Amino acid sequence: MYSLDELKSQNQEISQLCDVLSVLMEKPSLHDNPFVDELMTRFKEKTWMHLVFEDKTIYATLLQTNDDKIKQVAKEFHNSAKDIKHRFTVFVRNWANKANSKDGYEAISKESAEIINSIRERIAYENNHMFPLVV
Repeated sequence: MYSLDELKSQNQEISQLCDVLSVLMEKPSLHDNPFVDELMTRFKEKTWMHLVFEDKTIYATLLQTNDDKIKQVAKEFHNSAKDIKHRFTVFVRNWANKANSKDGYEAISKESAEIINSIRERIAYENNHMFPLVV
């Protein structure tokens, strides 16, 4: 069974990685830095683990409720995860191949900012709207 505290802790770690990476992505000279790569790998793993974990726990639970409004909110949020997962997968692939990118570092910087903002928005929504439905 899931722990709401564990999900909240995962969100906090991912948010902290977003904070650091968003600053680092502003400097193209750091994109090839092995420590940035290490942080990006950690971000990828933590974010992916969280997306999978929430699918199998909190949203599965919310979909079993008798409250149709809660079910609808859970379905919509769950469906939005598909888009995030797809965009995140593309982003991770692009990051791994950034040196060979025809669009260069400017494109990866822009894509990084977009995905980090999407993740931040999702975390905020989850913390403020989804978690209270479970309590």
